[in-house]
Amino acid sequence: MYIPKNMEVTDFDKQLQVIKSHPLGILFNYAPPTGGIMRYLSGGAKPDADAVDGEMCATHLPFVFVEGEDGNNKLTAHMAAKNQHIEMLEKNPNCMIVFQSFDSYVTPDWYPLKKKTHKFVPTWDFAAVHVYGKATIIRDKKWLLKQLNMLTDEQEGKRTDVKENEEKWKVSDAPEKYVDKRMDEIVGLEITIEHIQAKFKVQQDVSEINVNGVINGYKQLGDNAVTEEMIKMTKDNYPKLL
Repeated sequence: MYIPKNMEVTDFDKQLQVIKSHPLGILFNYAPPTGGIMRYLSGGAKPDADAVDGEMCATHLPFVFVEGEDGNNKLTAHMAAKNQHIEMLEKNPNCMIVFQSFDSYVTPDWYPLKKKTHKFVPTWDFAAVHVYGKATIIRDKKWLLKQLNMLTDEQEGKRTDVKENEEKWKVSDAPEKYVDKRMDEIVGLEITIEHIQAKFKVQQDVSEINVNGVINGYKQLGDNAVTEEMIKMTKDNYPKLL
């Protein structure tokens, strides 16, 4: 990933915040080429979808971060047992998972200095975290059930539509035989994390007067999860205290 030095984030806590706040990652992996993608890229006939997916594949999955006692942190997930990505991961376990924060278009109208020079163009702000590691496919139902419980409890814990005296949904609410049958349709995925890259592109390279203009612009959009996160990221990653 191209990362200008002033946009590189090595703070693990900031990286982890993106992963936990936006757990739907995109898992990328590749296998030795058979020619499908190259024929497509070279302007040939439209390739067979299975042939292309057999060379480079992406799967969207909700992940759970698991801290390792020995420092070997992991990401866990589950995927459909029929997913062709499984065979690729078993042949080549090296993979990358991409997580992305909320993002926003930034109009030049938010820059106060625009009125003086007009030498500004629009941009797009975001944070992206790339996790590199090795994948293991797991078919053990005890492991799967634990993963399902972890994912469910983590996401149910974020719900705001449940009253204090109401219980949130848990896996054990579903009939045991039903859950067991559904687990026949999935496999587990465990990624041993080897390296993390993070890029936070949030106005680090603009003047203080303009970055404050961007923050005010977000505030004009209303109080919601997107603007709240964008304001926080902009403030937290600016070289000066705002």
